[in-house]
Amino acid sequence: FLARCCWNMAASGNGTTPSLDVRLTRSQSGNILDIDFIGGLSEVAGSSAPAAAAAAPATTTAIATVAPSCSSTAVVISGRKLRILEHRVHKVEMRTRENGESEEELVVSNLRPFTLKVGVHDSADVPIVDCSLPLRATLLYENGSAVKQTSLSEPLLVGETDVVALQGAATFKLRITSLSSHRDKQRFRIQVAPQEESLTRTEPLLSVVTDPMKSVTKLGRAMPPPPLPSPGGDAAAEGVKRRCRETLDAHAQSIAQLQETHVQIAAELEAVASLAQRAVRAKAEPTSVAAPV
Repeated sequence: FLARCCWNMAASGNGTTPSLDVRLTRSQSGNILDIDFIGGLSEVAGSSAPAAAAAAPATTTAIATVAPSCSSTAVVISGRKLRILEHRVHKVEMRTRENGESEEELVVSNLRPFTLKVGVHDSADVPIVDCSLPLRATLLYENGSAVKQTSLSEPLLVGETDVVALQGAATFKLRITSLSSHRDKQRFRIQVAPQEESLTRTEPLLSVVTDPMKSVTKLGRAMPPPPLPSPGGDAAAEGVKRRCRETLDAHAQSIAQLQETHVQIAAELEAVASLAQRAVRAKAEPTSVAAPV
């Protein structure tokens, strides 16, 4: 941006009034980058020292009057941004995408409110606790387009939709009245942005949207979450396998000892049976009596 200013400069001694053209080069933020003096330089150089001293305040005055007259429409660059700190829904389900992959799906009921908490952070992602920022929550489709009101009975999004972020955080308690089944099975998002639209245009990072949510009436039964693998699961599994092998080996040794004992008992029983048979045969044989002489 160029700003030009001309004025007459009184030179003492000869009474001449040379014309001095000043060209200022400014940035979009309004800072002065360069100053060029065009015309009348030879006359100013030939003038006396008092004339130069008198010209200095005039130059300073000219620069001060030109600076406010230059306006800029550049976007203000700020490090402030919004971040979702907490998003509590009523249920989490597993759904299959079109490519066959499975993903988690957030589910809310249109009869119960859910909680959304956002924070105001700086460029280093540090919470800004000394700010007071009015925020507003609006309802969007999953693709980012606005949800149109189809009836006059109840707003699409009810609850605490306008909240002021105090000490760097704001908590919304919201309820989506529309159902995904009534909107071609589309899912919804919540957008949080400043209530002043001009602030959103100058600081675009002060806007955040949630993950998509499906709105239903009945939540049904929640699926139990899959068991989480414990730390060092492989080592624990190997330990269990080792203990099982040791137990099986001990049982095998016990069975082998029982088999040996069984063989010994069988041999002893066989010997006892043989003795018993001999005793029975001995009793059955007739005893011989000697004839008297």
